[in-house]
Amino acid sequence: MQCLGRATRSLALPARGRGPVLRRVVAVARAKPEKSTDQALQGGLDPYLEVAVPKDQRPVNQLAELKADPLYSWGALEQGDYVKRLAGVWSFFFAFIGGPIAYQTFEPVDQPLEWFLSGTTGALVVVAVVVIRIYLGWSYVGDRLLSAAVPYEETGWYDGEMFVKPPEVLMRDRLLGTYEVKPVLSKLRSTLVGSAGVLLATAVLLFGLIKAGSDADGMYGRGAARVPRQILTDGVLYSSRVTDLSQLATDDDAAAAEAEAQGGVPGDYGAGCVLTAAPPVME
Repeated sequence: MQCLGRATRSLALPARGRGPVLRRVVAVARAKPEKSTDQALQGGLDPYLEVAVPKDQRPVNQLAELKADPLYSWGALEQGDYVKRLAGVWSFFFAFIGGPIAYQTFEPVDQPLEWFLSGTTGALVVVAVVVIRIYLGWSYVGDRLLSAAVPYEETGWYDGEMFVKPPEVLMRDRLLGTYEVKPVLSKLRSTLVGSAGVLLATAVLLFGLIKAGSDADGMYGRGAARVPRQILTDGVLYSSRVTDLSQLATDDDAAAAEAEAQGGVPGDYGAGCVLTAAPPVME
């Protein structure tokens, strides 16, 4: 408490036969309570209502930290900016991770759709992980804002306590949780559902394309037709219809099947190169 006072001097009228009398008059102002020493009141309330909880563990301060964080603040962005950030994440991981990995299996020139779907699937997984991380942060703070009592630790060394919010703090926190946190959580949930739907659609379509274009060995993509089925002492065979190298010289169908299995590229057998084509007819 502070007492404010001021002293004044007044000159009283002199009595008969006496000189002027100097009197001291002291005016005492009404005592005023000290103001909060914090830089600003939290949500219009005196922060001393939450003095038991460390500042970094108060839900209202945790909400402010979310809004200022480089990643978690995405949840509070406008819809257009939010979509741009997620599109940037997808583009980055598609260009530098998903696309190059898909290139190892699919040829972008000959199989552009398969290559794109494969790279998109990998990039979308990363986007979903980012959104889940943001969602968990906002969900945690939202639960603390809406709860009537919140746990906290005084020093962080297994000394947990439970703080029961005063009515003023509870009302403020629930307003923040209802009108600021819940819309963000709803937007993030919609993003997760949409990402899951796109992931499922791309996976099913990619599986169908691979299934329809697989070779006789069940292989698909770059080099699928070049996987040898048999490795012999004098060469290798790629077609399941050929069991011995001697068939290639006497059986036209076996030679054609072997050529198709190799993608039109001759195989290397023993010391020489044997073209898998039917032998010329001798007249």
